[in-house]
Amino acid sequence: MGKSSQPLVSRLREVTDAKQIECVYLTCFRSEFSALAIVVQYSGIRMHRAETLEEADFLLTVTGSTVLLSDITFLDGTWEDALLMARQVHPLAAGLIVAEPADWPSLANAYDRGACAAVEKPVDYLRTIHLIGTLHEAVRDRASVLDDDSIEKASFGRPSAHCR
Repeated sequence: MGKSSQPLVSRLREVTDAKQIECVYLTCFRSEFSALAIVVQYSGIRMHRAETLEEADFLLTVTGSTVLLSDITFLDGTWEDALLMARQVHPLAAGLIVAEPADWPSLANAYDRGACAAVEKPVDYLRTIHLIGTLHEAVRDRASVLDDDSIEKASFGRPSAHCR
């Protein structure tokens, strides 16, 4: 059966691991967060909402989240602040920027600043689910190599994201 003929729910359940993926979304928009969180939960992704950098830092720590999503701006900063915090305090966390089409020109240096990917609003749920899964897998692979577990323990399957 081809992927396009699969029911949406079946495609949403494709995850990289049987264990739930934890991620944090730094945003002020409760309704956008809620809609995304509800959809991704069916794929084994648990999303936590943070409004400030301090909340995001706390949630990344206590949940063991591997992916940090960030709006262009939030209560106490910008996507650049979010990526800087992640790089300094949570170096293995992968950064994913969520932006309006009009904001894309401001992301010209996003990859140089540590972003692994960006998605456009309105969010394409399937693409976002696959990106979060891929970024999670990349974080696990990097952690495995850094822990000197050797490349043999790194998971193989979908290609890992290449964060700069």
